[in-house]
Amino acid sequence: MDSLPPLSRAQLETLLAALDPLLEGFGGGGSDLDDARAYLRRLGDGAAGDPTEPLLVWLDRWGEAGGDRRTLRLMVSTLMEFGPPPVMESGDGPLGGTSGSGSVSPGPPHSL
Repeated sequence: MDSLPPLSRAQLETLLAALDPLLEGFGGGGSDLDDARAYLRRLGDGAAGDPTEPLLVWLDRWGEAGGDRRTLRLMVSTLMEFGPPPVMESGDGPLGGTSGSGSVSPGPPHSL
């Protein structure tokens, strides 16, 4: 599965707002992520470069991996509080190298 696109802090805040449980029923779909999807589609204009496009990618990939609103909300909240994990570069790890200084987008939850 592809990694999630990086998001700015403002995009994370928007995604968190879209995942608010008070929006339950807003999307009228079968998934609790449908409410967030409908909310974001109302915010965006659908044109190329729409700032909500990466947020919709997060929702789609999270749902495809079996995630739900509660787990994505928890992960987005954690990213906002602590930031993304450092990038591990080739040769990094317990056997040598130095830790990377960049950041990555977290992957969706793994199925067991």
